[in-house]
Amino acid sequence: MAKDDDRRYAALEITSKSVRLVYGYCQDGKVYVLHALETNVNALDGGIVIEQETLTAAIKGVINAANETLNIRIKDVILALPPIGLEYRRESSSTTTIGVDNIIVQIDVNNAISQLKKYKFNPGLRIVDVVPYQYVLDNKAFSPEAPIGKTSQTLTVHASIFALEEELVNGYVRSVENAGLFIRQLVVSPYASSLYMSTEEEIPGSYYLLNFGNDLTTLTQISQNTLIYQNACFKFGSERITQCLSERFDLNLKEAKMLKEKYGIDHSPSFRVNIYKELTMDDIAGAITDALEPLLSAIKKQISSWSSADHRFLPIVITGGGSKLYGFKTLLERKLELQVVDFTPYSFGARDKSYQNCLGLIKYAGTHLTNDDADELSSTVIQRVSVKPNTKKNTSVVNYNFDDEL
Repeated sequence: MAKDDDRRYAALEITSKSVRLVYGYCQDGKVYVLHALETNVNALDGGIVIEQETLTAAIKGVINAANETLNIRIKDVILALPPIGLEYRRESSSTTTIGVDNIIVQIDVNNAISQLKKYKFNPGLRIVDVVPYQYVLDNKAFSPEAPIGKTSQTLTVHASIFALEEELVNGYVRSVENAGLFIRQLVVSPYASSLYMSTEEEIPGSYYLLNFGNDLTTLTQISQNTLIYQNACFKFGSERITQCLSERFDLNLKEAKMLKEKYGIDHSPSFRVNIYKELTMDDIAGAITDALEPLLSAIKKQISSWSSADHRFLPIVITGGGSKLYGFKTLLERKLELQVVDFTPYSFGARDKSYQNCLGLIKYAGTHLTNDDADELSSTVIQRVSVKPNTKKNTSVVNYNFDDEL
């Protein structure tokens, strides 16, 4: 890759029904898209890879298409991972700066982060990412960005450490590597999504991020713009609505999907109008609302279990391809009695909710990745970050299972 392309990145997301690729760069906190494409593939079940060869072929397809269109050769990608079974810790690591003049360089940051990557989770879990959110110098000055060029004898890095089930991660990793690609970075999707939105005025600093996908829905409590505090996952997506419409009105899946996407949750005019096979808009809206009831009840219950007096009424920010459903925002506001922000990505070339995680990966790369591959380490000490006491047991870990009743 040419030197001019050093800060251009390929972002890859694998979902239950598709593979998405965005190629672009980040400048001044904004993501610019050079190419975006999506191909359909049915290789996952509940976020777990079950058809690895099929998935690998689909990944090769989008990469080859991008290479041909852009006249480049993509060799590495940043890969989004679903937060199924996500566990996290917030830890800190302190290191002595290595330069004789105590000017902080990238290797000092690398030293501290490398120690955090050695944190021990329970067996079967794999650390997928360490994300710094605060840097502290020996004069107590602190910054959310790496203080390269500042003077300090020590550097303390506060970071979130994310871990997922190793078996889940390996399914994604093998599929990508078998396509001949190097994975430059793994990133959990809700962090990528929140990072993308973190500088947008319409997005509050603390909120519930609801990603309504085709097969899965994730709910993540975000604080301080990008910090993940809670996470839950429901095996329910927009495909369930399609199935419900098909069964209730004796339609094939293609017909049901068309009605879902064309009409959504809308209402009939004052006079009766049959829009399809004697069905009215009220018929379709009623069926969709009924289909969504188990999900909305589960979301409401989950938020209630997380809530305390200071964040019980956080707004919800909706994203994901399923949230394009007409009337979804209004239904959420009515059922959950919370403010709902319906966010659509701003990046030209990928102004679609389905691409938001990939866009977040590009911003992640522009924010956190460097071309400094130095691996020299110096004396480093890990220490736990003091957090606000919580009465819940093991509050720094988030465990959940799919709600089988949905």
